[in-house]
Amino acid sequence: MPLLYGQQPRRLLLGPDSIPIYVMDPVEIVEKAPPPERIAQIRKQWAAFYRLRQNVHFVYPLAKEAARIVREVDNERARLGEKSRDYKRYSKRLKKELFEKYEPIFREMTVTQGILLIKLIHRETGIDVYHLIEDYMGELQASFWQGVARLYGSNLKLTYDPAQEPLIEAIIAEIETGQSADWVSQVYEMPVE
Repeated sequence: MPLLYGQQPRRLLLGPDSIPIYVMDPVEIVEKAPPPERIAQIRKQWAAFYRLRQNVHFVYPLAKEAARIVREVDNERARLGEKSRDYKRYSKRLKKELFEKYEPIFREMTVTQGILLIKLIHRETGIDVYHLIEDYMGELQASFWQGVARLYGSNLKLTYDPAQEPLIEAIIAEIETGQSADWVSQVYEMPVE
C-alpha cells in the first residue's frame, strides 16, 4: 500500500545520522469562532442598523422641510392674521402645492419610514403631527388622518425622545456633520466574515 505525504522531508545531517525535517506553513491561531446562531444574530443586527440608517437618510430631509414650512406658515399667519382672506388664499394654495409635491413621495413610503418621519417632525418642530394637522387643517382632518395612520399601524401623536433613540440621534449627527460613523463599532459587534 503506497504512503502519501503532503510534503517531502528535508534532511538535517548530524554526523553519520540524518533527521527528517518537515516545514509547515505558518498557522494563525485566533480565538474560537462564535457559534452560527450568534453570527446570524450579529448579521441581523447590522442589517437592521443599515435599514434604519437608510430610512433616516431618506426621511430626515423631509422632516427638516416640514419644520421650514411650519415656520413659514406661522410667519404668514402672524403677518396676515389667521382670519384674513389673504391668509386663507395663501393656505389653500400652499396646501395644493404641498399635496402635489409630496403626495407621491408619501405614497411610496414604508410604514417604518412613516413612523420615523412622524418622530423626526416632532423632533424638528417640537409639536406632534396630530396637533400640527389639527392646528392648520382642523380637528376633523386631524381625526381622519389619525384614523388612516392607525390603519397602517402608526400614530400621529408619536413623540421623539433623544434619550430613547440614541442610534437615530447618532445618524442625524453623522448627516449634519458629514463625518463617518466610527461610533458604530462601539455600539455593535462587528460582523464575522
